[in-house]
Amino acid sequence: MRYSISNLAIAASSLLVKEVFAGRYDVRKRDLYVVTDEVIVTEQVTVYDFGTTLSTGGARPVATITIDGTPVLVPAASSPSPSTPVSPSTQPTAVFIQEPPKSSTPAPVPTTSPKAAAVVPATTPPVVVPTTLVPVTTSTPAPISIPAGTTASSSAKRGLAFNDVSLLSGFAGSKAISWAYNWGNSATVPSEWEFVPLLWGLSSTFTSGWNAAATKAIAAGSTHLMCFNEPDLGSQSNLSPAAAAAGYKTYMMPFAGKAQLGSPAVTNGGSPMGLTWLGNFLTACTGCQVDFVCIHWYNGGDAAAFMAYIDQAYTAGGNRPLWITEFQGEGDAAAQNTFLETVLPQLDASPKVARYAYFMASDGNLLSSGTSLSTLGNTYAFAS
Repeated sequence: MRYSISNLAIAASSLLVKEVFAGRYDVRKRDLYVVTDEVIVTEQVTVYDFGTTLSTGGARPVATITIDGTPVLVPAASSPSPSTPVSPSTQPTAVFIQEPPKSSTPAPVPTTSPKAAAVVPATTPPVVVPTTLVPVTTSTPAPISIPAGTTASSSAKRGLAFNDVSLLSGFAGSKAISWAYNWGNSATVPSEWEFVPLLWGLSSTFTSGWNAAATKAIAAGSTHLMCFNEPDLGSQSNLSPAAAAAGYKTYMMPFAGKAQLGSPAVTNGGSPMGLTWLGNFLTACTGCQVDFVCIHWYNGGDAAAFMAYIDQAYTAGGNRPLWITEFQGEGDAAAQNTFLETVLPQLDASPKVARYAYFMASDGNLLSSGTSLSTLGNTYAFAS
């Protein structure tokens, strides 16, 4: 059974779309599709209309669309330590999506009637509209096999963040990859890799099958469990530290002693997000077993800044091992490849980093077409 979250429909019938904007972290929205074995993630941005000329005033939102793009850095202040008081005025790290190249001729706003259209007044700031999960039937992909003699080393830290398990066969010869996850609670991956279940959020969509799925995964060989995808971000699991701590005690603590348990995976946004949120969660989760800390990082291609942030996160997490379950460089394929070539040896050598997963095993990222690895994917899978 698959569930999809509908996009916001285009709600303005004005002139041409002048530009695509993305606000702080809420640009990196992901439509979530919960599948029998996987969760599919796509990117969204909000479209704004400037009217007939650029001098007519401020932008107004007219649509949310899904695109394939590349995260673009917008500089932000370094993340504070958990002890920093929560300040609503502090601006979180901003991440923009760079739209892929297209024709220079502006495309007119579609005139066909969109589903669930809702007009947003020009003076109203962008709002997140609740969506409805719609069940859709899907098939379960066949497991892939790994050639004999390519079993990953027990010390291999690299993992695969994926949606479609059938695309992973290109990584089959890698001895650097040892685990995989799909933002969901179940999947069939090669036995040489550990599948790590993730309790994405606290709605019944995710919690109803969690205990059974986690129990089954542990019985099949999973030794780690993760929870709550970017709870500090409104467009993701969107939980307060207190609510996350209560959910952790209910759904994660029953598996203490049966598997290693990971903290919620926070963004690298500024206070009250990111490491501030993490610190508040660890304070609220009294009596909790938290064996490792999960973080995400999207802040450009500065390798030194990335490694410095890892040091901050390690301290904020109480010196627990770090899992960097999403990270990505900036720029074109060559720039991202240079970034990876720089950070991979450092991540593998760092005693603070237990595991990490580049975003993500899909076309245009670690894959070039189908199961063929891109230059970036080849570096990730085989570079030492």
